[in-house]
Parts: sequence; C-alpha cells; structure tokens
Amino acid sequence: MERYEMAELLSKKAGVSLEEAKTALENADWDMLDAMVALERAHRTAGGVNVEAGGGYTDPGVKQVKNVSGSKDSSFFSNGFAEIWGYVKKLFRISLDNDFVVVRHDKQLLAIPVLVLVVLLFASFGLMLVVLIAGLFCGCQYRFEGRQLGKDGINNAMGKMSDIADSIKESIQNDGNENGDGPND
Repeated sequence: MERYEMAELLSKKAGVSLEEAKTALENADWDMLDAMVALERAHRTAGGVNVEAGGGYTDPGVKQVKNVSGSKDSSFFSNGFAEIWGYVKKLFRISLDNDFVVVRHDKQLLAIPVLVLVVLLFASFGLMLVVLIAGLFCGCQYRFEGRQLGKDGINNAMGKMSDIADSIKESIQNDGNENGDGPND
C-alpha cells in the first residue's frame, strides 16, 4: 500500500485530517497499528479512549465511566509500562528488519537478522568478539543492511574497522619481512 493511501485510510478510520494521519504514520515509522494507537492516546479519534474523563470509552449516548481506582499512580504506571513496551516492540522490529552481513572478497558469506547477532553476543560475548576480530584479520568486512541500520554512517564506521585491521595485518607482514622472517629468506 502506498503511503498516501495509508494516510487516507487512517484518516477515515480514525476520523482525523489527512495531515494528522500522515504525521501519526511518520512518527510510527509507517506502521498503521502504532499510528492508530498513537492517535487514540492523543484523544484524536472518534470513539477513542478518553483518559481525561476517567478512562472510559466515549459514546454520545452513554455516561462517562469513572476510573475505578481513582488513583493517578495506577495510570502513571500503566502509561509508563505501555511506553516502555512500545520501545521494546520497536527495538524488536528493528532487530528483525535489519541484517548483519559478512562479506569477503565481494562475496556475501552470511546475512543474519540483528536479533540473532544480539542473542549470540549475550550468550557468548567473549567467543563472538574473538570470532568477529579474527574475521577482520581474515579479510571479512561487516555491514548492516536495512532501513534503520543500513545507513552510511554506521557502515562507514564498520568499514574503518576493516581498514584498521588491514593496516595492522600489513604492518605485521612488513615487520616480518624486514626481520628476515619473510618467505623469500
């Protein structure tokens, strides 16, 4: 679905202007469900939750339902938890939508979701660190692919790590050749 169509559909479903729907979609990284939830939280939808009136659903023919607990602490806790849960969902989605790619001699050797890399790093950090560094010295290059992590800045930093490993490898080889330990001696 094209972005304009998404905004138009959200505008109709949420009962908001096209501009408000587009803004909500942009803020939700073009996720229709997250944008709808954000609009409901902002009290912008027709028939959405009206937290200020006590947490009940608004309906013209029905009296507003009061907050049963009557406590601001419970709403603060639930709102905070919902916000944290939203961040966790977003990070999880990013970790699945982006890949960690290993390339050697312009040939892709491995492409795994970032989530798998993170799990491997948590499971055995020391071993993974050794494997990644050894890969650099064996001519492997690392990069991220995907909408969020496949940016030039991140991949340039990864390329610089490969360049540093290559320069260290060359200096070690040159030191070996100068000391008479080279293959021609």
